[in-house]
Amino acid sequence: MRNTKTRQKSPVNWIAILLLFAALAYMLVSSFGGMGGIKDTLKRLFDDYDYEKPGETEPDERGIRKALDELADKNPEASAFVDAYAGIEEYDLELDLSSEITAGTIPYLTQWDRRWGYCLYGEGLIGYTGCGPTALAMVAMGLTGDGTLTPAYVADFAVRNGYCVPGSGTAWLLFSEGAEKLGLHAKELPLWEQTMREELRLGHPLICVMGPGHFTETGHYIVLTSCDDAGFHVYDPNRPSNCKTWSYAEISDEIKNLWSYSVDDE
Repeated sequence: MRNTKTRQKSPVNWIAILLLFAALAYMLVSSFGGMGGIKDTLKRLFDDYDYEKPGETEPDERGIRKALDELADKNPEASAFVDAYAGIEEYDLELDLSSEITAGTIPYLTQWDRRWGYCLYGEGLIGYTGCGPTALAMVAMGLTGDGTLTPAYVADFAVRNGYCVPGSGTAWLLFSEGAEKLGLHAKELPLWEQTMREELRLGHPLICVMGPGHFTETGHYIVLTSCDDAGFHVYDPNRPSNCKTWSYAEISDEIKNLWSYSVDDE
């Protein structure tokens, strides 16, 4: 992110001085001809002069600082991530988490992990807009054992393939068509408790699109990893405290869509 220098409170006075200097220089050299060198110098002077208009604050085109502050307010669990923010980082597409995962076991990841959370995604950072790629990364790495399918990789994949929609977030197609391109078999499910349980007992994790409720005020993606008599075990990429067993009655009204996942060599 480009850093800007703090200017004096009255930059307009400096501009007036520079304009006056430019006018005088123009008059001086015009009487002798040969404006080229002076004009180029003056142009560079104005191009290089970075100033703020009166009352203007440091620019933040994506509103990242404000969004991070809101993230910390709503989710104290992410406060260390917010406090450590020092600017946008590039995707580390070479990151390999193979040493941290076991094929057949879904790993738990947060979207605001510093290894990828400060990377751009959509209109913000993975840390507060990347719940979808993080949920799919958990499922993809757990089923395939491929430690390179990180949230950064899946987010980059989503952007390059049109599954990240400006103004709307992550498209549902990422979890069906996109998942297939990543080597998974995706199956859209009806919202029936018994069907969900059957898929999980086969070792097929679920990704659910959540509406407002326990997990979000707008929209969110969570992973269901297993089930028992008490309910469904949730991996929430935004809140570790939500990673517990939830009853069907607690979450069913908030589920807007869901898919189960498997791979060929089960």
